[in-house]
Amino acid sequence: MDTKSCTESWFMKRFMLTMLIFLVLIAVQTISIELLELPTWLLIAVTLLPVLPLFWAFIIYRARFRALDEYMQRLTGEAFLWVIGIVCFVTFAYGMLAMKIPMPSVSLAFVLPVVFGGHGLILHLLLMENNVEQ
Repeated sequence: MDTKSCTESWFMKRFMLTMLIFLVLIAVQTISIELLELPTWLLIAVTLLPVLPLFWAFIIYRARFRALDEYMQRLTGEAFLWVIGIVCFVTFAYGMLAMKIPMPSVSLAFVLPVVFGGHGLILHLLLMENNVEQ
């Protein structure tokens, strides 16, 4: 088995495990908050508990990024630059509008999925663009 497939297999197994743990903790969080009368400190701890596997997923993704070749690192970095720029400009524009006209509130919990989903989409577009050029 070549090192690339081992690296991909290692990454996928661990990343999917972190996502499973995340989903289980979301369920535990929801059930606990709905069914139990928790003191404030425990409510905060239970609410933030699902963030822990996301940190683990970040560490796993960082290891995967470092294992990529220079070409994929460059495209992955560019994709992150694009998505960070887009999210920053859109949230800034939304904030400017919200200062002057009534706007519906948007939860900050949507930022992380938008960044990672946008990153995947932009990386795919960059790969398609580079394949057309070649």
